Amino acid sequence: MNNVTSKRIKIFVGGFGSGKTEIAINYSIYCRKSYNQVAIVDLDIVNPYFRTREAKNALNLKGVKVVAPEGKLTYADLPLISPEIKGLIQNLDYCLILDVGGDDVGTVVLGNFKSFIEGSDYEMLLVVNPYRPFTQSLSQIKQMAQEIENTSRLKISGIVSNPNLSRETEEKIIKQGHILIKQASQKLNLPIKFICIDERFSKKIGKDNFVEPVFYIKRFMSLPWE
Repeated sequence: MNNVTSKRIKIFVGGFGSGKTEIAINYSIYCRKSYNQVAIVDLDIVNPYFRTREAKNALNLKGVKVVAPEGKLTYADLPLISPEIKGLIQNLDYCLILDVGGDDVGTVVLGNFKSFIEGSDYEMLLVVNPYRPFTQSLSQIKQMAQEIENTSRLKISGIVSNPNLSRETEEKIIKQGHILIKQASQKLNLPIKFICIDERFSKKIGKDNFVEPVFYIKRFMSLPWE
């Protein structure tokens, strides 16, 4: 993907089940190709299952620093790590990825860091999966974007297309879902930064199938019952 790491700070926001955390994890590993120091911050206070902190060991092995509450506070729903996050936002040596919890509720926490983020080299990307509740139509996607901007008090700069049905995903599902996301991109006047596709489709769906950059991702997270 060309220029995918052009901004030092990437903020991934999106609805519950959008795949935002998987993308943030994969993206942080990808950034290690361009940066010596990469950190990912887990600000997900909404989703009890898919959290960046669950993949901490795998990320550490890739040389990615994970910032999240430790030990007994692992599942705490408060930003107890604020000083460290502020330090990373201001540290120009770090490429920083913020994984922000579902919908507008999670972005309330992000708003606490607005004054530090605003003047930095950042972009906030809305991850959209058109097969998830609350992002299945243009009006729903628009409403979610507005709510996230209102609560975070930061502007969304682009969309990440992530059309999938988890393990039931097929090539047709990806291509059809991406059509709605392209329509949302035009309606919101926001560029699609890239489209995410499970790496198992890398041979079936080539990068020449889309105008937008393609980011093949690996699945790191799983539900407790899987």
